[in-house]
Amino acid sequence: MSGENQLQQLSAQIEDLVRKVDAISDPAVKANATALIQSLLDVHARAFERVVEIVLQQKDLGLTVLNHFAADELIGSLLLLYRLHPDALDVRLNKAIAAVRKAAALQGADVELIGVDEEVVRIRLSGAVHGCTSTQLQKLIEDAIYEAVPEISAVRVENAMRVRNSEPLVQLQLNVGAATPLQR
Repeated sequence: MSGENQLQQLSAQIEDLVRKVDAISDPAVKANATALIQSLLDVHARAFERVVEIVLQQKDLGLTVLNHFAADELIGSLLLLYRLHPDALDVRLNKAIAAVRKAAALQGADVELIGVDEEVVRIRLSGAVHGCTSTQLQKLIEDAIYEAVPEISAVRVENAMRVRNSEPLVQLQLNVGAATPLQR
């Protein structure tokens, strides 16, 4: 089994266990289980803080190593979780927008960052596309931004897309009663 599959399985298992803890009806047991989880997260956060401190003591080499850690899917997600990622929010946000901008351009659309206010990212999606592509692009944008900047509370997409007019279909008219050249 690949590392990515294992990670997905572990993530699903954690989500299932969190739902089970949330469903505990005994308030004392639920509080103890929640405190245990929070204590484990706090230990991990402090350990990661120390790792980052030690790595950064190596100056330029340390920053290079930290950037390699941040680029790794698993380690990068943990750095985000513990708010230790070396890239600031605006850098990660701009990288995410640049990535989705390429996909949007293939569909005849453009993605523009309007701003970030009180942990809400505002995006404008513009251009002209065929059909329901704008809805798919909007979902792609939202997913990319939430993945890159999980600390935000919402993504608002202003959809200024125009549906591109398709060329009209050629309509043939048959005169059923008229004689064709072959019938003459």
